[in-house]
Amino acid sequence: MTLLDIPDDYKTFEDEEKITYEFNLTIFTNGDRIRFAVGESATSWMGPDDRFLERIQFGRLNPCFLESHIAKEIEIRNALERGLELLDDEKYSKAISEFDDVLYYDGQYGEALLLKSKAIFGQGHFVKSLRHYKRAVKADSSLKDVDYHRLLLKKSSEERDGFPKIKKMIYAGDEFFSRGEYAKALESYDRALANPSQFKTKILSKLLNKKASAFLKLDIIDEAILVFKQSLKVKPNDYAIFHLGLHDYESVSDTFRRHLSITKAQLLLKAQKLNDVGEYALAMECLDEFFENHYRVDSDYRFALNLKLETSKRLGRDTSGVESLLDRLG
Repeated sequence: MTLLDIPDDYKTFEDEEKITYEFNLTIFTNGDRIRFAVGESATSWMGPDDRFLERIQFGRLNPCFLESHIAKEIEIRNALERGLELLDDEKYSKAISEFDDVLYYDGQYGEALLLKSKAIFGQGHFVKSLRHYKRAVKADSSLKDVDYHRLLLKKSSEERDGFPKIKKMIYAGDEFFSRGEYAKALESYDRALANPSQFKTKILSKLLNKKASAFLKLDIIDEAILVFKQSLKVKPNDYAIFHLGLHDYESVSDTFRRHLSITKAQLLLKAQKLNDVGEYALAMECLDEFFENHYRVDSDYRFALNLKLETSKRLGRDTSGVESLLDRLG
């Protein structure tokens, strides 16, 4: 076996400073440092303990798209490094944008969650920063930073103490929601919404979305639909359009069909809904976007492949490629 546990039969060349593989991967070494290149894409030099090495262990890669998978991992790794440079320069909003690109690809990318926490901290939003730190540690326990956590606890407590009463109600609702106590979250959001005229439109629409989401978790669909519609009346937003599209398609069909700023998991649900209502070409567009940003062979990937098979049949397209992939993946 070679570096990264890639089987020897994939290797095409090796010397003291370089290993190349048949799927267009080149590994460069310089002492204990290492870097990776696929075509024109390459990482910076990294040490032997870099977490990127674990991400591209052979057993974690998509066996059907090895080159594309590693190229995407390199692209995302470089976005992470750009974000870190922006964070160091105190350009927090731009840094967060880079980290969000990473997290769209992999919502459990621990380093991106931790760095986003620090960028949010730099903006002075300590409660939100603490949430991202907790998500980072949950994704990767090796990222624990006792001193940073202690500082976050202190700063977030001070921030909460300074909140007006109305904001405390909202944050209390968010905490209940994160713990799965949806009825209590709903009560908090309702108290905050007692006088909706005090909110700016953007904040009010977000708060209504929170309330509607709590109804969804409680499986009170009719009430959720009503509240999402209220949110749209206040301010058009993709979050409400997406959920209404799933549960009340006719009311937002025109806007649901267009590009929405949603997560990859939500993109799959959108594809399924479009397939269900006969919008097969649009469903395929959603699936293509998913596959451009997801290579790990997990339950979402298999679900997307099966949905692509069904949608391809509906469109009268050749399905042999998808069927072959399903067979190879078992």
